Amino acid sequence: MARIDIQAGDQVFLELFEGNAHPMWIFDLETLRFLSVNAAMEQKYGYSHDELLVMTVLDICPEEEIERFKSHITRQGVSVDRAGRWLHRAKSGEMLHMDITARRISFKDRHAEIVLAIDASEQVRALASLNKAESMYRSMVEHSMVGIYIVQDMKIVYANPSLMEMFGYNADEIIGVNILDLTAPRERAKAVAAIRERLTSEASVGRSVFAGLRKDGREIIVDIHNTRAGSDVEPVMMGVVIDITESWQAKTQAADHLGHLQRMLQDSLNAVSTLCEIRDPYTAGHSSRVGELAAAIGSELGLGTSEIDTLRKGGIVHDIGKIGVPVEILTKAAKLSKPEFDLIKTHPQLGYDIVKHIDFRTPVAEVVLQHHERLDGDGYPRGLQNGEILPLASVLAVADVVESMSSDRPYRAGLGIEVALEEIESNNGSRYDADAGAACLRLFRDRGYRIQ
Repeated sequence: MARIDIQAGDQVFLELFEGNAHPMWIFDLETLRFLSVNAAMEQKYGYSHDELLVMTVLDICPEEEIERFKSHITRQGVSVDRAGRWLHRAKSGEMLHMDITARRISFKDRHAEIVLAIDASEQVRALASLNKAESMYRSMVEHSMVGIYIVQDMKIVYANPSLMEMFGYNADEIIGVNILDLTAPRERAKAVAAIRERLTSEASVGRSVFAGLRKDGREIIVDIHNTRAGSDVEPVMMGVVIDITESWQAKTQAADHLGHLQRMLQDSLNAVSTLCEIRDPYTAGHSSRVGELAAAIGSELGLGTSEIDTLRKGGIVHDIGKIGVPVEILTKAAKLSKPEFDLIKTHPQLGYDIVKHIDFRTPVAEVVLQHHERLDGDGYPRGLQNGEILPLASVLAVADVVESMSSDRPYRAGLGIEVALEEIESNNGSRYDADAGAACLRLFRDRGYRIQ
């Protein structure tokens, strides 16, 4: 196939090359010097037009990529070459992960190559963040003092060390064990009914107390908090297990047991929240930060201990419904289409459907459902207006907006706390609750509050 002959003054070339939003350049195959560069390359790499035209392609390659480049260019044909991902260095020293497509051409009577480079650095960083979050979550689970398991098709596919110790199995023995084999025979019908309800009904999260059966035949009393996860086609069940045998037998320890259950409920909420953040690395830590900010606003408003605790718990689980949103949409580095945003808008209802079965003794589930409602009726999922929205949900809404706007998102960098506060200030009393908004502004501007 002959090389394409491109003239520098060709109008089509100018429109496609100079006007391209992605970096493009043409370089001499003999000298490797740049012959032409577009404005997007100047901006991305940080060099001026004149600087680039006295440089070679090797000047943007870090040392570890030079031999790979030389080897690649000697093997390259004249057809379109999707050369893959390369590491480049900008003038500032920043490393860029660029996806390269190239084609051999004739340019100003020289044997040359035209290159299109698409920056994949954000995707690379997102993947690294995802891997780090997954590692942290695994470490948390492996070192937990409570038993944690995952069951699929009634068989244990994962058990952490605490669960194995609780039931007397080692790692080689417990994988593949039917979950009913860990239940006392008289309790198995009850266990089957509970599992069926968890996997097939709206009650995807729940709690049960069973007589468990250890490998050595000894019975123990276990308190289980479990949740359905995965797809409808291949559902799995994750559970957190506490051995409550002693407290069950000794009623005098009931107060300690209650405290333990409350801590375990908090741990369960944190674990499920962490699972959601693993699917969306850009919002890692978002839920806990929203919970702390909402609690601080509640304290500034003079709310009671129970209401502040409701705000903190509501913040931790307010985005739990995103577990039902495809990860491709959660991490999309571009503006969402209307159908995609409509899917995002289902997460308050999905979150409500998950947490409404947990007996918080306070309206945590309703706060989760309403945290995207606005006073002017422009919120979702119900389009509630002033007077219809729970006061605690209005507080959580303000905290969510401030934390979200000030933090990075797949489609934009964080806007900073001042921009977030200006959003609250300019719409206070129209979109956001006046008292909650004013309390938030006082926190940051008068009390020196900082999002950790």
